[in-house]
Amino acid sequence: MEQVLANLLLNAAVHTPDGTAIYVTAGVDGARQRMSFTIADRGPGVPDELRARLFEKFTRGGSAKAGGLGLGLSIVRGFVLAQGGDIAIGANPGGGAVFTVYLPYEPAAAIPVE
Repeated sequence: MEQVLANLLLNAAVHTPDGTAIYVTAGVDGARQRMSFTIADRGPGVPDELRARLFEKFTRGGSAKAGGLGLGLSIVRGFVLAQGGDIAIGANPGGGAVFTVYLPYEPAAAIPVE
């Protein structure tokens, strides 16, 4: 998950104008037995026609800056799927992209005492 978070934050930082906030939120949906975290930026966003392909190897957005091979989001998706989760791309109201990672969640039977 560390690599997933690092890749998503790096993408947000690269695509968000200097001085613009990047939002990170997390939560648990006990009813659906999953937890999630979201990275939202104020960059150019992801066009609808690119969303389905963005997690494929060597795919880069039209506004991608020089550098990188287009593997970061493919790696993110692979790690998330390997842990039984999923990832979704959305639009940030007012501009930008929102990436949400969903992972299985099961409440602990008891909190360990240290």
